[in-house]
Amino acid sequence: MSGKVHVQNEVWSVVMAPLMSEQGVRGAVAVLRDVTEEFRLEKLRTDFIANVSHEIRTPLSMLQGYSEALLDDIAASPEEQREIVRVIHDESVRMGRLVNDLLDLARMESGHFEIKQQVVNVGELIRRVHRKFLVYAKERDIRLIGSVPDEPLILKAADEDRLEQVLTNLLSNAMRHTPAGAAIEIKAEPAAADGRSHVRVVVRDEGKGIPAEDLPYIFERFYKADKARKRGAGSESGGTGLGLAIVKNIVEAHRGRIGVDSEVGRGTTFTLLLPVEPAQT
Repeated sequence: MSGKVHVQNEVWSVVMAPLMSEQGVRGAVAVLRDVTEEFRLEKLRTDFIANVSHEIRTPLSMLQGYSEALLDDIAASPEEQREIVRVIHDESVRMGRLVNDLLDLARMESGHFEIKQQVVNVGELIRRVHRKFLVYAKERDIRLIGSVPDEPLILKAADEDRLEQVLTNLLSNAMRHTPAGAAIEIKAEPAAADGRSHVRVVVRDEGKGIPAEDLPYIFERFYKADKARKRGAGSESGGTGLGLAIVKNIVEAHRGRIGVDSEVGRGTTFTLLLPVEPAQT
């Protein structure tokens, strides 16, 4: 007889066999083995396959349906044809984004990921990202506030492109979940932590917020919190569910930390702590 037993947060494999003698069964031998890690990895694998399949199914269905509409000459006018082609293009871009995110995350989690060791002016990076999102914010009637001190905020060994990817992801999320008339703020300032000099970067929005029960899991792959933060059907700006996992990996590759505070109905704040000096090896 064999089976698995769940004890609090652990999983144990139990195998039992009878001890036989001429008179019959004398007793039993039981072997217990801690399989918590194997169980967790197997669950991660099955969840990953299920989530990838779910993310790919919708764009594939739309690509097939709209391409069949073109083949069957269902579109009656050039305008309808252009609309169908636009949907096909948007969905193919979304699938490409998912594949790129999966490849990025796979490289990071397998250890085949190195950050560039270069001097980065965080203040200039914040200003550039702020300018990049200004037009998008105005179109959505969102106030985008950028704030950096006059003195330079320098990281002595960092990857500017990867940090821009982090800020772009956080601001994109904030834009998707912040209503018209509200504000988003991105700021940077010097900070001290663990006896070392850091730069603190804050991205704060006045959006719908994240439920408290979801906060511990938002950096996991494919995890999407409440329905208000999930991609709506046909949304061209929907995320892949991998963005925050990638963000966390990039920040930790810089020996930094990222945290989140949120309240439903009031907004969300992401805080990054990035060390000024390179990590000692």
